[in-house]
Amino acid sequence: MELVNLLDVSIQFIKSHPELACFSLFLWAFLETGLLLGLILPAEKILIVGGILVSKGVISPVSFFFCGTLGTFLGYTATYFIGYYIGEEVLEKNLQRLRLSREDFIKTKRFVESKGEMSLVFGRFIPVVRPLLPLLIGAFRPPLKKFTLFNFLGAILWISSYVLMGNLLGELISFIITHKIPGIALTVVLFLFYLAWRKYGKNKKLF
Repeated sequence: MELVNLLDVSIQFIKSHPELACFSLFLWAFLETGLLLGLILPAEKILIVGGILVSKGVISPVSFFFCGTLGTFLGYTATYFIGYYIGEEVLEKNLQRLRLSREDFIKTKRFVESKGEMSLVFGRFIPVVRPLLPLLIGAFRPPLKKFTLFNFLGAILWISSYVLMGNLLGELISFIITHKIPGIALTVVLFLFYLAWRKYGKNKKLF
């Protein structure tokens, strides 16, 4: 099964079995950073759908928040230890073996160097940076306590953003159903804004 199909299957599973949604949310949030899966298939789609289902009362907000936060927190922690073990020099020499592009590596490195520990908070919101961030920070070998603190703060803010986004999208869907043409126009504008954000997150000028 291809990864894209697996993602769609997971979304359907969450919709059909909301009582088990916590498991899927945890798994995808973990895998995106724990196994660098976010480089090829970000978990955003799962989390956005989960946020919408929270706004509709299908999934418990407590369950969504806890499982998503725990997943991304543990994913970052696992990848931190991988980076800590191999070190920056070995990591940079084996980018091709790890299927990491040098361009993404340099972008993430510059971001970490410029933002320091706060990169763990803000870096999660930048698509190309998010999956590589804990690996590179681990390679820099900062104190585990400091990493854990900022990792936890970043995890909370990142998952909270999807709760907020889900509520906004839930309201948008209701608006489209009620107002039709204005709602569709608003959807197009927001979609273009999202595409611009995705492109900006991958733009090297950001760094």
